[in-house]
Amino acid sequence: MDFIRIIRSLEELLYEAVTWIIFYPLTMLRILCNPTLMTLYSDTELSDAPEQQYTDSLSPPLLLMLTIVLTHGIELAFGLKGTSSLKTGSLLAAFMSDEQNLLIVRALVTAIVPLTVAIVALRVQRQPLDRNSLRQPFFSQCFLVSPFAFVFSIATILGRLPIGLAQTAAPYLFFGGVVWFGWAETRWFARQHAVGIGRGLFWGIGGVAMSLATAFVVAALLTQFL
Repeated sequence: MDFIRIIRSLEELLYEAVTWIIFYPLTMLRILCNPTLMTLYSDTELSDAPEQQYTDSLSPPLLLMLTIVLTHGIELAFGLKGTSSLKTGSLLAAFMSDEQNLLIVRALVTAIVPLTVAIVALRVQRQPLDRNSLRQPFFSQCFLVSPFAFVFSIATILGRLPIGLAQTAAPYLFFGGVVWFGWAETRWFARQHAVGIGRGLFWGIGGVAMSLATAFVVAALLTQFL
């Protein structure tokens, strides 16, 4: 009986992993084309039963996690190491020498961005901060952060390649990602708080700046002291 249960679990795991090949690019494309609609979709899906949520897409946290794994794979394919900027012999370098640990740290640092913006949104709305109130804006932000995280990682990879054209394209790609992310956040804040584009732009820029600064500070502290 236990063997049959294990086989069925493996079947479900295999099927789920294979569907990611389809729904990952579809979900990313839908977010890029209409980020506002996808955040509305995320809010609606959270009200469904757990087994009925995100049946025609990937869940936002899973999308963000797969983005980190995918860009890490691209990094390895180009022969680049994610620990090259760490101090040799440091505790963090030793911990992140394992690829699984490296992915965990990257996922946690990246997740700071949607978490920070979600907290800012709750503070603006003067809503209580708890696990229930945080879930909806955090999931929406994972959708918006995923394309930006992908573009940022690809730009970083291009900037590290010993190819002139790649290094030239890197800052333009990064700037384009920042512009798209700022525009998406502006629309999200404007809808979330029922305000005009002007105030949405103010909160959007503020939320993005605070979240990116927090993530960079955490990453810098890890690099410096561990």
